[in-house]
Amino acid sequence: MSRLRAVTLTGLSLATGAVLFLGGCGALNGLSVSGSSDAATAEVAAAESTHGAHGTGTQSAAAGHNDADVMFLQMMVARQVETAKLTDLAAEGRLTKQAAALVSAIGITETDEQAQMSGWLKAWGEPAEMADEADLHAEHGGVSRLTESDVKSLKSASAGQFQTQYLNLLIAQQSNAVEIARYVGEKGSNPEVLELATRIETSRSAQVKQMLGLLAETPA
Repeated sequence: MSRLRAVTLTGLSLATGAVLFLGGCGALNGLSVSGSSDAATAEVAAAESTHGAHGTGTQSAAAGHNDADVMFLQMMVARQVETAKLTDLAAEGRLTKQAAALVSAIGITETDEQAQMSGWLKAWGEPAEMADEADLHAEHGGVSRLTESDVKSLKSASAGQFQTQYLNLLIAQQSNAVEIARYVGEKGSNPEVLELATRIETSRSAQVKQMLGLLAETPA
């Protein structure tokens, strides 16, 4: 990953003395993290339980939309492609039962969301893929992408280090989703897109909190 920087974890005691590092657009900008992984598990479950009631891509966000709504959907679809690569990599090593359950839930939820968002873009006559201009998404951090180095390092991690490396990568992905959701919350106009963004911000923040708790509980 790109530039690394330390993140202070409020309310989490890292008994091992480990420091969590995140890079690039996966950084935890503005995220307030506190509490235990058990408490965060309940938050994740509550947030994720809402996604099924909102359907999939067969529904259309019928109200008007603006460029920020389109950009949000395109960025989230692209980001979820990266998250899917990471959830597939979970089988490469050993995760605790709690971590594995969270990864599974993330995969299911984001598959549903991706179908919904792609459906909205299609209904609006907008492309599912983002434009290639390098500076187009600079205002809101861009999409966090797995690099070949990330994947190689994860696959070569020891059994004892796999979960720590894996969760750090997944935290970067999910905190990136929070950043993107906050952007459209300020700039977007479509009510259904804004509702989805709110759910994404809530659920991904809770997921990050849970994963930080799991990292704190992981032996050195």
